[in-house]
Amino acid sequence: MVVQRWDLEDDAGRAHRVEAAGSTRHQVRWYVDDELVAERTSLDAKITLRSTDRDDLGSVVVRHSQLGAPRRATLFGPGGDDPAALAGVGGTELLPEPGSPAASYADRVLAHPTRYTILQTAGGVATIVVPILLAALLAKLAFALPLPDIPWPNLPNVNGPDLPGLPLPDLDLPDWSLPGWVREVLDHAKFVWPVLLAFFLARAEIRRRRQQKESTTSVGR
Repeated sequence: MVVQRWDLEDDAGRAHRVEAAGSTRHQVRWYVDDELVAERTSLDAKITLRSTDRDDLGSVVVRHSQLGAPRRATLFGPGGDDPAALAGVGGTELLPEPGSPAASYADRVLAHPTRYTILQTAGGVATIVVPILLAALLAKLAFALPLPDIPWPNLPNVNGPDLPGLPLPDLDLPDWSLPGWVREVLDHAKFVWPVLLAFFLARAEIRRRRQQKESTTSVGR
């Protein structure tokens, strides 16, 4: 079984090491100063690790590709659920083992940021379009199937007491409606904003990771 490793020394001088293995069931372990502090086995593409007795360590998020390849390991500081971690941005990237598939992937992302942004945006589009297409297909199939003839029982007709009518005021309201182009924009806004969000988050994430790599390189010189 191939094991992908990442390493990082944090500001407190602690040595972090994350190991990920498995293509379908992901086995992830987090070591701090060679001590195992958390481990998980999951089918999820994004796995979050937290120590049960070391709140000061924060958390580590390990991400895999859609095909199950381990891609990234990111360290987040303590303080509960970091909004950046939930959004997939921020944190401090652990360095993948040199020559590993994760290292090659990280180099490709930084070398071709536009392609990475397009792929991330396409993923955002897919999460919106695919469910809509599946729902439309299922609806079409449901209406195409013949419905069974169900013998419903004849229920008695129960007439309630007559209620007096209440006079309602005759209000002369103006006949006003939104312009057509405004209605069109509002109808499609719910599909557009997740795509734009995915685009800007991907661009911001590439910029952050590039700055971290440049900072790490300058320190190592």
